[in-house]
Parts: sequence; C-alpha cells; structure tokens
Amino acid sequence: MNTFIRRQIQNFAIFLLVIIGFGNLLAALPLKFAKAFEHLYGNMIDPNAAAIHGVLSFLLGALMLLLAYSLYKRVRNAWILEVIVIFAALVLEIGHFHKFSVPIVIIELFVLFVLAFSYKDFSRLPNRVTLKWAFVFVGISFVLLIANASLGLYIMRPHINDVHTVYNALLGSVNLLIFMDTSVLDIKNNVGQIYADSLIVLNWICIFASALLLMKPLVYDYIHDKHDKERVRKIVLKHGQNPMSYLSLENDKRYFFSKDVEGVCSYTIVGKVLVCCGDIICDKKDGFVFLTELITFARQNGLDILFLNVTEYFLDLYKTAQFGIVKYGEDACFNLSEYSLAGGKVAKVRAAINHANKAGITVAEYQPKIARNLEIEKEIFEISEEWFRSKKISEMTFMLGGIGLDDPLDRRYFYARDAQGKMLGFAVFLPYLNGSAYLVDVTRRKSDAPQGVLEKINYEAFMVFKGEGVQLVNMGLSPLYNVASGDKITINEKLFAYVYDNMNDSYDFKALHHAKEKYAPSYWEERYIAYSPKPFSPQYAYAIVKVQNPDNISKLVLNQLKTKKEEKDKSNK
Repeated sequence: MNTFIRRQIQNFAIFLLVIIGFGNLLAALPLKFAKAFEHLYGNMIDPNAAAIHGVLSFLLGALMLLLAYSLYKRVRNAWILEVIVIFAALVLEIGHFHKFSVPIVIIELFVLFVLAFSYKDFSRLPNRVTLKWAFVFVGISFVLLIANASLGLYIMRPHINDVHTVYNALLGSVNLLIFMDTSVLDIKNNVGQIYADSLIVLNWICIFASALLLMKPLVYDYIHDKHDKERVRKIVLKHGQNPMSYLSLENDKRYFFSKDVEGVCSYTIVGKVLVCCGDIICDKKDGFVFLTELITFARQNGLDILFLNVTEYFLDLYKTAQFGIVKYGEDACFNLSEYSLAGGKVAKVRAAINHANKAGITVAEYQPKIARNLEIEKEIFEISEEWFRSKKISEMTFMLGGIGLDDPLDRRYFYARDAQGKMLGFAVFLPYLNGSAYLVDVTRRKSDAPQGVLEKINYEAFMVFKGEGVQLVNMGLSPLYNVASGDKITINEKLFAYVYDNMNDSYDFKALHHAKEKYAPSYWEERYIAYSPKPFSPQYAYAIVKVQNPDNISKLVLNQLKTKKEEKDKSNK
C-alpha cells in the first residue's frame, strides 16, 4: 500500500479514537443523574452501569485523548498503551451493552485492526532512562498505593461493612483499584464513599503520570558526565574542521553520538527542529554513515534538522541527502604566514595599535592550565559583567561561547593592561583543525578603555600563534554578509539580504562586518545553513533566532519597534 494512503488511514483511525474518547467523556458526565437528561442518557447508557460509567468511562476517554496525540507522532509505547485501552473499552462496551454499543464496538474493532496491521510505522522510540524510571515509578507507586489503600480501608472499617480484618482491607483495596468501581465495597455512608473515590483518583494519577513518562520521546539530556564530555573533546580536537566545533563543549549543547563510527553532533531542540551547531564532527569518509544515523534519530523523534554555520567540507553530502542549502554569511580568515600590518587596507588597525602602544598598553597570555590566578580571573569577570550591562540585550548564545574559566580545557586567553596595571580587555580563542587554526570567539573591553585595546590583543595573539606554527586564525562569521552574490539568487537569499540591510537596529550586521573587515582578512570563507525537509519554513527562521536568543526574542522585536518609532518621530519634527 502507498505510504501516503497508509498514513492517512492511520490518521483517520486516530481521529476516530478522539471521537470515542469524547464519547466516553460525555457518557461519564454527571448530567446523567439529572432528570432533564435522564431520557437522553437512558438511550446511551445502561442505567445499571451508570456508576461504573462515572469513573471508568471518564478515565478511559481521557486516556484515549492523551494517547491520540502521541499516536499521531508515531510513538511506539503510545501504540502499546492504546491497544490495551481499546481492549479495556471493548470489554466495557460488551459487558454493559446499550443502544450505541454496536457502532462503538465496530469503530473500536476497526481502529484496533488498523493499529495491529501498521505497528511497524509506530517506531518512535522512548528514552531508555525515562522508560526505566517509568517502570520503577509504576511499580513503587502501585505497591505504595495498595499498602496505603489497605491500611486506610482498615482504619475506615466503621464506614465500610465488609472490612473487618487487614486481609479484608487488602482484598478490598485490590478489587477497588483493579475494577475502579466503589460498588465492590459495601460502603455505609458518605465518608466511606469519599475515601474510596479518592483512592481511585490517586490510582489514575499514577497511571497517567506513568503513561506520560512512557510516551516521552528519545531526547538526550545535557551531558554532565566528565567522561562523556572528555569523549566529545577528543572527537572535536581530532575531527573538528568547522570553527564552531569547539563550541560543542559549551554547557548549552546536547550530544548525539554515532553508534557505528567515531563522531558526534552537538545540538539543541527548538520546537520541532533539531538545531546543530556547525557540521557533524567525524572523519570525512564516515560522513554518510553518521549523517544517516542522525537523520534516522531525528525522524524517529518527529524532528526536522537544521545545521547552522556549516562549511563546504560536508556540503556535497548534505545536498546528496536532499538538504536545502542557503548561504548564511562569510567568515573572516587570516593566513598567518603572510599576515602583517603593512598596507592601506589595514591602516585603521595599525593606527589603533600605535595609539595603544603610545598609551603604554601591554598584552599577555593567561594560561590557567599551567597556573591559576584568581585575581586575573576576577578582573576578566568584572570586565565581562560591565560589558553585559552596557548591551541593550544579553549576549547571543549557542553559536557563541562563554569565558569558560570554570573548565578552560584548550581555550587560549589574552588580555591587555595599561601602564598602571589595570586590565582593559581580553579575548578568548578556540582551537580547530587539530590545533592548526584558532577562532576568535569572545572579545570584551572596559567601556572607558582607550582606542586600540582589542586590536592590540588580537594582533599580539596572532603573532604568538604564528610563532607556534599555527596556520590560520578565524575572526568568525559576518552573518548574512554577501548572501545574494551568486549567479542564481534564491528567495531565501533575497530574504536574508533584506534582513541584513534592514534589521541592523536589533543586531548590527554591518557594523560587525566592518569590525572584521578593517583587519584586512586574507580571504572570506562562505558559510551556509542546511535544513531538512525542504522548503525553508518559518519554523526554521524562528529556530535560528530563538536558539541564539533564547530569552530575548520579545526584546528584539520591542527594540526594533522602538527604534522605528524614534526614527519616525525624528522625521516628523
């Protein structure tokens, strides 16, 4: 059968489950005890079964509705639970026959038939850790619930006729929790009735909580284990060709490890989009195997895939896998073997450095792995905090690292002091290409720092790297720069170009590009985003903004509107 047709039949069966679920909820409403609705419900429900419909029907209906969404997402455990629920519903309908039993039984049998013959399509896997704890939770909760119910019924024996001993209480609690019907107990008064009803409610709370845990899809949590993080670090240092690779070690990343090859992908999830930081990290010959694993993982969890800031290294592989490709900007790259401050293109940087030299500013490298200096680290944090306070919004994340002094690893730190020994600014560099290249990741200075502080820090660091034999330094991405430069300009590239030209009030793309351009890069490397499935949709655009501004989308919009209003007010004066 055609996959599309099979999926539509499954969706129709799921829709029928929703209708049955609402039907069970309707049958369970207390309206059936009102005289005004007595005739209506008399045609729908066996009056002798009204009590059980008041509890079991409601909970079966609610559970059907809860499971329906997870079934639509093709979660395997939802399929298992739904089959069990339908069997329970069939028993309820057949055991308490009424006017509408025949059509409902036919519908439930049809749904059961569809689910049974399409079980392979419900392959979205549960989280193994969550699955284990779900079963632990189920077991412990039911043991405690039965123990509590037995003790409670024994204490409440003056209000219940057939409870005289602990054994009677245990037997009564088991019957109560299995049949979900207080009629299994000979209750004397309202106190006993309220207690029995509360036990049923507690039992179903356990069932629903367990169902939610069992249906949770397979999504890895943030890695906190040092052994796993060291594993990521080794893969990054060995195979990280993308300047963004070392950002995998930041605490805001999740990890997908390959089962068949040596490889890792760092990511987060925004809505239904798995957003990857840079490229997959593995040997080029293993790229196809790893990418196939990642695509399978995403599909099992109902996620689309978005790679941010990818290089040309795996670009053909992404195209072969039917990913959409859009240019995202260009990186400023410096070939250290030929880089110098000579020439007109770098005149602004040269002048700034000369100004810093005249002011007596010096640059040094801080090496926390060799010797920790808490005073230096305190000064770095103070500069960083002041820098944050001066910004309109907090710093972008995910594609930009932090200071990382809590666990420096392979980061390199350079800082500048004035003639009086006051720290004025610092920069953090990250390695890639097996240590033959460095990315300028974080640069910050004091608000009152003289001209040339950051320029001197960067240039001095360049020269240190050059003396060590490092071949390349990357000053990072100029987002959306030159995106509409190809022969065939796509609609997406036109959209990005428009954002570059018109959204500088929220994020000054042009100023960022000019700040890199003044250093006269040896060349610019194109960067892309890759996404699957096509086409490029608003959810991808939202994911790009949200992943880098997790708490500040509203601020971005408000800031943009405020700036536009100020411009309009000025033009009207």
